[in-house]
Amino acid sequence: MLKRLLLAATAAAAILALPAAANDGFAGITATGLEFSKTDDIAMQSEDLKIGIDQISVDYVFKNTSAADVSGTIAFPMPPIAVSLFTFSPTNMKPADLDKENPLDFTATVDGKPVALKTDRRAYAPIPEPEQADPNAPYVPPPASKEYDAPGEDITELLTGMGVPLSLDPETVMAALDKLPADKIKILTDKGLVQKDEEASNGPEMRWLVGWTIGIRHYWDQTFPAGAEMKISHTYKTFPNGGLFYWYDWTKPTKDWDTDPNADDKKKYCIDDATGEAIKETLPADADGNRPGSIYNIQYVLTTAHTWKGPIGKFKLTLDKGDAKNTLSVCFDGIAKSGPTTFTAEKDNYTPEKDLEIMVVTAGRGYKEE
Repeated sequence: MLKRLLLAATAAAAILALPAAANDGFAGITATGLEFSKTDDIAMQSEDLKIGIDQISVDYVFKNTSAADVSGTIAFPMPPIAVSLFTFSPTNMKPADLDKENPLDFTATVDGKPVALKTDRRAYAPIPEPEQADPNAPYVPPPASKEYDAPGEDITELLTGMGVPLSLDPETVMAALDKLPADKIKILTDKGLVQKDEEASNGPEMRWLVGWTIGIRHYWDQTFPAGAEMKISHTYKTFPNGGLFYWYDWTKPTKDWDTDPNADDKKKYCIDDATGEAIKETLPADADGNRPGSIYNIQYVLTTAHTWKGPIGKFKLTLDKGDAKNTLSVCFDGIAKSGPTTFTAEKDNYTPEKDLEIMVVTAGRGYKEE
């Protein structure tokens, strides 16, 4: 049986119906590039984007093409993240990371000087996702950008007014819920936001099922001088989702598999024959001929580049798979091996039409127990 779980921010009603059993995935955070109010004056002259398993860094050069200074807010938004994700799944993030104001350690510089960041944190009751036509089909999460566009009802004031912190750490949230009087718990229960966990098999630490997400946005105000270029750089830690991964090296129908069990991954990550052979090198076969390992699913929202003027003048993408023994695959034209662990692509006058979905396969476990 294919042991694979794809994780995503889940609607409140679905969260409260989650099974008690442990899963085969580990939880992480998807992030994006910089956003700016749509402008016809500020052009992105270049973008040098480096994406790895542990860190993402980006160097931009912007130019104000107008004859007047242009001021606005530059924002780095994280997607709404389900608190329940860190209840039901292991993660590389520590509780201290989840409680931090800046959980990804995001930093930014303008022309080499550090930026004093401001931070917004909001809570949302997510919009329920429609039921799948085939309930037995693998769950396919929506595009990463959808989480930014439709986060759901803002419940920030409701929670903070009750003294419930906007933390990603489930224990911090459950400790606050433990202290709430019955009338306030009823308000949250009636809205489908919490449910007392009475499933004994979950253990004493699993006291509440929590059905909201937290969205975090770092931002600063910036003036672009008339006619001038400006370099903006930022870095942040990567905590990708992932889970157990099996490569079946499927070639024809068998009594166990009528169709290719890796077909969805092949399509999503453009796994060609050469990459399939590389996966076989990464993952030794077990006694049944299957090849077990772990997978990182790294998403990056490229389409935020549309908030700037015109296409990206010069775009460079570098992907790092972390270890020469790992295998990486991505749907991106022109990507080519550039080093023992890196792959690079360069484009001129580039307009991103879709976001990046990157797969890294490793023989070891993808997360570390803390």
